[in-house]
Amino acid sequence: QWARLRRCPWAAGAAAGAALVLILAGALALRGRGAAAAPPAPAQAGQTGGVEAGRGSQTDQTGQTARAAMAAAGAPPAAAATPGPGAARAGLRVPSGFRAAPGAEAEPYTGTGWAREVVHETTGIAMVYIPAGSFTMGSPETEAGRRSDERQHGVTLTRGFYMGQCEVTQGQWERVMGSNPSKFKGAGLDAPVEMVSWDDCQAFCRKLGEGFRLPTEAEWEYACRAGTATALYTGSLTILGKCNAPDLDPIAWYSGNSGVTYAGGTDTSGWAEKQYPHDRAGTHPVGKKQPNPWGLYDMVGNVWERCQDWYGVYPSGAVKDPAGPREGAFRVIRGGSYGDFPERCRSDDRLGRGLPASGILGCRVVRTVP
Repeated sequence: QWARLRRCPWAAGAAAGAALVLILAGALALRGRGAAAAPPAPAQAGQTGGVEAGRGSQTDQTGQTARAAMAAAGAPPAAAATPGPGAARAGLRVPSGFRAAPGAEAEPYTGTGWAREVVHETTGIAMVYIPAGSFTMGSPETEAGRRSDERQHGVTLTRGFYMGQCEVTQGQWERVMGSNPSKFKGAGLDAPVEMVSWDDCQAFCRKLGEGFRLPTEAEWEYACRAGTATALYTGSLTILGKCNAPDLDPIAWYSGNSGVTYAGGTDTSGWAEKQYPHDRAGTHPVGKKQPNPWGLYDMVGNVWERCQDWYGVYPSGAVKDPAGPREGAFRVIRGGSYGDFPERCRSDDRLGRGLPASGILGCRVVRTVP
């Protein structure tokens, strides 16, 4: 046959051409099969926000701000794609015992598919996904109201987690524990629970189920800052008087807007229970003030929030997933309260106290995820 082809040059050319056509056709077929097998690119999810299940879902008014905050915190940006109707909900991941909040889509930071907001099916506790990232913990020496225990240091959190969108309310506590120990019951079931000890909060988390706990101090400050580096998550803090800080009014219930009357007007300890009659001030329903860029309400003011850690001296260098000292005399509390002076309501303010229960102390829970 090869001899015949040699005698007919035109036939050899035709055969070569046919072979080339077959090769090209095969390559195109393989390419087509490969394209069909490739998974679709992940779609960028939007963000929603809701104070709790019974109130419905509120669209996140700062979606772009949240993504910018995550970039500042060291988390990867979301893929730039626009999903079709319902596309982002198809692959949502939610922790056991939760459902996705109405209108919730996948968190846009990591591509892991966790729902941006979830609601605990038993209690109605709404939680927001907080992605892993890095930040500077503590305060600069020039910050107004700074204290000596706020040495700045780098912190990296390697795992994301869910955090309560609001402080645990009296109603949520009662549904889980069967009683309401709060001093300010008149504020309503939507007001934060107080008069709960650290051990009470541990028992509450155990009853909620696997994965629930108090936040570490580092997790708390990271979530409170939401990618910011200022005294407040809205910017700097200007203190005009012991109970006067207009910067706080939009985001916090504190001594300047909670009807607090201090007996002497000179005690700056911040422990309101020793300084004014309780019938003149108290807690307020959660979720009424402006949230931070990640959709968390009342991170400062209203009630102090208990953390998991023992109180101790900050490390001098960068750390990863810190959990505080192994032992200590006091547990950390964060955020300030309705009865505190402005400097106690900074994102980086911290306090160690051994009070077992108090009308200015509550909690906010987190949920660990894989």
